Amino acid sequence: MAYNRPPQVTLAGVALRQNPPPNVVQPAGIVPVTLDAEIATTARLGVVQVGSGLAITPAGVLSATGGGDDCCQVNVKLVNKSYTATEDDCYIGATEKSITVTLPKGQTGKVYYIKNQATGNITVKGTGAETIDGSSTKTLGTDGAIIVVFAGGRWNIL
Repeated sequence: MAYNRPPQVTLAGVALRQNPPPNVVQPAGIVPVTLDAEIATTARLGVVQVGSGLAITPAGVLSATGGGDDCCQVNVKLVNKSYTATEDDCYIGATEKSITVTLPKGQTGKVYYIKNQATGNITVKGTGAETIDGSSTKTLGTDGAIIVVFAGGRWNIL
């Protein structure tokens, strides 16, 4: 199924409108009212942006998008011997020279930040036949760093 509807532009200050307008005199009792929503926009296929900082997923889950005190928080792992990254790792800091950091079997979209915090070289490599920008290994010198993301069957340097 293709999504062909152009994105809606939501103007600042536009919100829910009551239909019929509240100034229309209605008989006493229960008054049927509908609300015309102008606050939702399509952020990307399958996700609806609702107001500022909220999104509704295709499964109907309302979630916050961005913000918060820990929005830039990452899991930090410091290693002093050869190490294979785990799914929970994000930043891997090598504190000893001559070690190897092995990336796990790739999952599309997974990102790792790897930093040589030691004097000397460390090696970064993929698992099995997975490469890093086409190479089996990358060497990071003193204070060298690399950010990689898995896409297209390989690790790509950003």
